[in-house]
Amino acid sequence: MSTTNQHAVLEESPESFWERFSRYAQSWPVSPEPLGSPLLEVLTPWGPLFVFDRALTPFSGEETPLILHGQVERWEEATELPTIELLAGGRYLVRGRVGDVPEPQYFVLQVEGPNAGKGLWLLLADPHPPSPGALVQAYLAPPLMAFRPDAYPR
Repeated sequence: MSTTNQHAVLEESPESFWERFSRYAQSWPVSPEPLGSPLLEVLTPWGPLFVFDRALTPFSGEETPLILHGQVERWEEATELPTIELLAGGRYLVRGRVGDVPEPQYFVLQVEGPNAGKGLWLLLADPHPPSPGALVQAYLAPPLMAFRPDAYPR
């Protein structure tokens, strides 16, 4: 089954988004871009992911918990191996298994790590998410975003 995202699902604020979904954060090594750039380079077993940092505070670079979040342009059933591929225009193709549907317009895609390594969780937004356990591939609209805890006052 294929869907097309007609209406984007947006968070109210980075702080509230972190509060709602922090249980899906994972720690990854991060290499920041030059000071003032909104991009972070997240180092994963699939290679670097270039993500838009939703935090307002500068980041010095180290391993940190992140929620990786994307807006789905469309998803469909998958038959190929889990992967993350950078496509033209900053889009990503991600393939994995739906692990959870925490809210009606969000699902967690679990991308199994290569060679039994650490897997990656992506919190994806779609008005009509697939069911838990489904193998899917999703085409994400740019940018892939990152939320990190050190940026929000407690």
